[in-house]
Amino acid sequence: MFITVMHKKLKVGILLDGFKVPAWVWEMVDVILRDDLATIDCLIVNQRPKPSGKPSPILYRLFSKFDRSSFSVNQSPFTRKDILKVPGLNPLILPVYPIQKKYSDYFSSEDLELLRSRELDILIRFGFRILKGDILNIPKLGVWSYHHGDNQVYRGGPPCFWEVMKGWEITGSVLQILTENLDQGNVISRSWSRTDPLSVHRNAAKVYWKSLYFIPRELAWINRFGVKAWKKKLDLSQLPFDSSAIPNLSPPTNAQMTKLFLRWLYKNLARKIKELFRKEVWELWIKSIGDAKLSKINNPKGFYLADPFIVDYEEASYLFAEQYNYLEKKGFISFARIISPNDIGEFEPVIQEDFHLSYPFILNHKGDYLMWVEAAAKKGLRMYKAIDFPSSWVFVGNHLNDIAFYDPTICMKNGLYWLFANTKPHPMASSFDELSLFYCENIEKGNWHPHPCNPIVSDVRASRPAGALFEKNGFWYRPAQDSAKHYGHRIKIQKIITWNTEEYEEETAEILESNWSNDLKGTHTVNRSDKYYVLDSYRR
Repeated sequence: MFITVMHKKLKVGILLDGFKVPAWVWEMVDVILRDDLATIDCLIVNQRPKPSGKPSPILYRLFSKFDRSSFSVNQSPFTRKDILKVPGLNPLILPVYPIQKKYSDYFSSEDLELLRSRELDILIRFGFRILKGDILNIPKLGVWSYHHGDNQVYRGGPPCFWEVMKGWEITGSVLQILTENLDQGNVISRSWSRTDPLSVHRNAAKVYWKSLYFIPRELAWINRFGVKAWKKKLDLSQLPFDSSAIPNLSPPTNAQMTKLFLRWLYKNLARKIKELFRKEVWELWIKSIGDAKLSKINNPKGFYLADPFIVDYEEASYLFAEQYNYLEKKGFISFARIISPNDIGEFEPVIQEDFHLSYPFILNHKGDYLMWVEAAAKKGLRMYKAIDFPSSWVFVGNHLNDIAFYDPTICMKNGLYWLFANTKPHPMASSFDELSLFYCENIEKGNWHPHPCNPIVSDVRASRPAGALFEKNGFWYRPAQDSAKHYGHRIKIQKIITWNTEEYEEETAEILESNWSNDLKGTHTVNRSDKYYVLDSYRR
């Protein structure tokens, strides 16, 4: 649900090749109308659609069919649905016969004049080929178009294909304003996901489901802050690059596809064999503040420990963590007393539910200790309160019950409580990509307000929280997970540049690699107290 402060209602037209559209497009239109973000004034329907190039080579088409059948998804973004059945949609239908060149479509003077008369703010392109001519200048805010790939890495397509087959760590997605120069328009929205190592179909599915929200978010932002502020934001966000140096890719030839398939097959067989014979292990490491060497904390038999948090309480220090049961495939929250880095007491269960728990974030609130946990299987922000710290806690409330939160992290700044947590814009999107921010005045009532710039980060390399925020030399810093290479690869320390109820900006200040032991593959949570420094590690 988008919360907006309405200015003059935006008028939108949609360019289509027909009324049967992919499910992700159908849902995007549904969100726009359901949340009253704009008026869908007209559908401009291409009466002679044609492909923009020659048919794809046979081996590429066979691989795509094999991929779809072997790696199915619960909800495909590519299933065709009738756009006219979107609730509340009652547009003017404008049939158009474009003037077709080799790869481009132009609009006739009559069609252009008709579109001018509609006084559209935005045209959204889901049909036609490469658009050229005066059509690009008719809507006041431009013709908006998706590129499901990173336009700073490649142009063309197929979408989300080369990332998997070439083994690239991340898959980009872009919403841009079209110009006469292909792929050189202003970028409105940009995001990066971790590439699915096995399947092009799965990789594309999560990217398309996520990207459907790019346009509703921009409409909500314009409605709240106005067109003038939006144009200023757009100008400031542009990243200079030379598009002429970017390769223009196309479906692989049969010879290329043979090589790509053999490489893909070898890579994934090796991956599966490794996963079969090498168990995933998370471990905790600790040191005293000021010491150089980390000491490993042994896992209890049959469990692993991750997501460590430290609390100094009276004369003692306590370590809280997720304790994962290999047999039950479920985590719970446990704690142990720290005598010294080389002397950690036994871990005792402290919060157990019939669903998975992790990331025990603890805050001292007016002398009471409150804990929030990740419990994404149960939507909402679950809060517990210590009635006998550190060993006895009770569940006291659940806020924002319609949202699943990943690694919720809370701090207080300028009289407000702030919640950082990853969220999924769509059930089929990834939980690693997008960081949302909320704020409230009363943490016990939980009257959380979403930040208007949500998601404040849309990048798998620096979104998901990795521990408590901290202040240093007048700046706030936010530990963030970089899961581009794989889940829990490394931690980035993000320096917050701007942070208030209407703006947010951060940059990477430091990168923590898991390089203190040769067999480690990653780290994804770091925390400290006045006495100790703790983090986790991953190996297989």
